[in-house]
Amino acid sequence: MSLLKQPGWLRGLEIGAGLLSLIVAISVFVFPALGVATLVFLLAVGLIFAGARSVSVAGYGRLSKSVRALGAISGALSIVMAVSVIMFPGLALLSLIVLLSFGLVFYGVGRLSLAYSLKATSTGLRAVVAAVGVLDIALSVAVVLLPGVALLSLVVVLGVALFVSGVEMCVSGAVGRTWLGDVAKAAEDLETA
Repeated sequence: MSLLKQPGWLRGLEIGAGLLSLIVAISVFVFPALGVATLVFLLAVGLIFAGARSVSVAGYGRLSKSVRALGAISGALSIVMAVSVIMFPGLALLSLIVLLSFGLVFYGVGRLSLAYSLKATSTGLRAVVAAVGVLDIALSVAVVLLPGVALLSLVVVLGVALFVSGVEMCVSGAVGRTWLGDVAKAAEDLETA
């Protein structure tokens, strides 16, 4: 497996974004009496950090343009959805949750595309990255397809997805090496083929 050493700024961003995502997700579970609107706001803040982490992939010059673009686009769409929830709190709560859910779908798609790009890496690493993406998408789709479920349940489902994503960010930042080295190597291999 080709692990790319992460620059210090990216390690800090990943650990910080991961910890903030974990704090937000845990607060959803620990303080359910805060009210659904507050919980939705906290989840939106957590999704902003997760989206910023995804956008940071564009900073890796060794990665293919398509991987960098997809990371930037999926992260930007996640951030836009989360910011729209924060800026327009007058919308119905269900609409806010659905917007957050779509933002998490974009983030999940970004995770899946990166897992697909990791063809040269270990199956276990690819599986973990793909599992995070699938879980994000599956839970978000469940929220969209089952709007009759209580709002608090919907927020908790999104909180679980944000928690799993936060753990993955913390681990990547703490290790200090990232699977992006495999993506860069695969891009170089494609250029020489």
